Amino acid sequence: MIVEQMVEGGCFEAVEALAEHAYIGRGRFDWAKVRDEAHKSLDDRYGEAQVELCIEKCKG
Repeated sequence: MIVEQMVEGGCFEAVEALAEHAYIGRGRFDWAKVRDEAHKSLDDRYGEAQVELCIEKCKG
């Protein structure tokens, strides 16, 4: 049985906004900065696993 993890829209949008602020040019982002900021600001609301999933989905 395959279990697909669902991404919460609010969490994903917040991670996208953090990524926009971590843009370093030429289509590249500072994903370490995004990961740190996302976990600091979103873990309490969405949980660590959901935040990590959103980061991975945002990375593409």
